[in-house]
Amino acid sequence: MVKMDTLIEIYNKINESNQIIITSHVNPDGDAIGAGLGLLLSIKKIMPNKNIRFVLQDDYPQTVKFLKEINLVEKYNENLDYHCDLMIFVDSAATSRTGATSNLSPKAFIINIDHHVSNPNYGDINYVDYISSTSEIIYDFIKVNNIPLDTDIGECLYTGLINDTGNFKHSNVTKKTFYMAGDLIENGVDNSKIVREFLENKSYAATKLIGGAMYKMEFFEEEKLAYYYLSYKEMSKYNGKKEDTESIVERLIDYNEADLSFFLREEESGGYKGSLRSKTVVDVNQIAALFGGGGHKMAAGFSSDLSEEQILEKVLDFLEWKIN
Repeated sequence: MVKMDTLIEIYNKINESNQIIITSHVNPDGDAIGAGLGLLLSIKKIMPNKNIRFVLQDDYPQTVKFLKEINLVEKYNENLDYHCDLMIFVDSAATSRTGATSNLSPKAFIINIDHHVSNPNYGDINYVDYISSTSEIIYDFIKVNNIPLDTDIGECLYTGLINDTGNFKHSNVTKKTFYMAGDLIENGVDNSKIVREFLENKSYAATKLIGGAMYKMEFFEEEKLAYYYLSYKEMSKYNGKKEDTESIVERLIDYNEADLSFFLREEESGGYKGSLRSKTVVDVNQIAALFGGGGHKMAAGFSSDLSEEQILEKVLDFLEWKIN
């Protein structure tokens, strides 16, 4: 009842607000886009005159360009005015995770909608539920507030769902998750289309980089850790983009001897972006927290300005401590 009341409270706050901006984390994935755009379209459906925008620091990945209303997703422009009275953060464990959009309008009321266990409830209204995806929360928001579903909204939410469940293979999948998927299909979503467009439509760069990762992967036997480091130089060789590397950490964990996977990518700026996955009781959210990052027990990430060697050493030290 409390959660339902919060979803109604969020609806009422949106209804009474005039200028609204939705934002999400840097390097947006399918759940960030699916949840944010799905929320935008659902509000526009019932409040067509509402001034609402979806603004991100980074471009959306090409894997979501098939979504019909993807052109409504804006990239932040420092020369534009983003004053608003309400900001809605979706799929962001912390405001800092949104980068340039973290403080667009300092006096704005903040709604925080997320599913990461590391979220500290930073909003004026918080709806943080540790379920499959933020898209599942937006689905609940739509159902509780009797907003009609349509195919465009459904495709956004289904994309977010398969992004964060690994197409229903992760342990965050529940009976309710499958019910949501079934309801979206009943409302016009073609699940095979979403899988084909979002998961199976790889660029040349992505294909080469994934192949290279599988070939060059290191395996730390004692820690049961599959590890791969990608330099910016290597990525640039194929004109690769950040989105071309998104599935590498998932492919590493497929190795049958591995309990954990760790993918570290060098940024153009010289910093590093780390992604972690777990099959076991090891909580990779704790590892990400060593570097100021976070996420979930089974999936987490971070950014760091330490060297590649220092980062790997800290991860291995943590795992050695866990083992012993």
